[in-house]
Amino acid sequence: MKQKLFSLRDSFKIYDQNDELAFIAKGGFFSIRKGLRLMLPNETEVARIKQKLIAWRPTFYITLATGERCKIKKSFWPLFTSRFVLTTPKAEVVVDGDLLSHEYQFVAAGEQIAYVSKRWFSLGDSYGIDIKYEEDIPLMLAAVATIDLVNHNDNGAFDSD
Repeated sequence: MKQKLFSLRDSFKIYDQNDELAFIAKGGFFSIRKGLRLMLPNETEVARIKQKLIAWRPTFYITLATGERCKIKKSFWPLFTSRFVLTTPKAEVVVDGDLLSHEYQFVAAGEQIAYVSKRWFSLGDSYGIDIKYEEDIPLMLAAVATIDLVNHNDNGAFDSD
C-alpha cells in the first residue's frame, strides 16, 4: 500500500504481490470528519470508512460492500504501544503495533490473521501487508488505511496518540 506524497486528500494505491494495481483508496477533499472509499481499479466500491464525530478515542466505522459494518477504535492502554480494536460481526480483532507505528499484527481468537510493516525510508507512506485469508482483504486494507488516518494529523505530521 503506497500513499501519494503530494495530494489534497488522503489517497492510496494498493498493489498485489505481482505489483499490479489491486485497490485504490480515496478520501474527501474538505470534510469535517475523516473518511475514505476503498475501490477496485474499475472504481467499484468495496468499503467505505467514516469517522465517528464525537468520541473519546478515535473511532471509525467501516462498511463493506456486503453490508457488513465494523468498528475500529484506538485504545490508549497499554501505554507505549499503539493498539486498536476492530469489532466485526464475526470476531473482535486486536491490532497491536509498536510505539512508532511501523509494525502491526492483527490477532483474532489467538490467531494472527494479518501483519503490517511500514517502510522506514520512502517518499510517502508505504506498507507491506500480509493477510492470511483472502475474504478478509477488503476489511484488513480498510483497517490499515484507518490506522494511517489516525496516526497522522491533518498536516501530515506523525501523531502516536
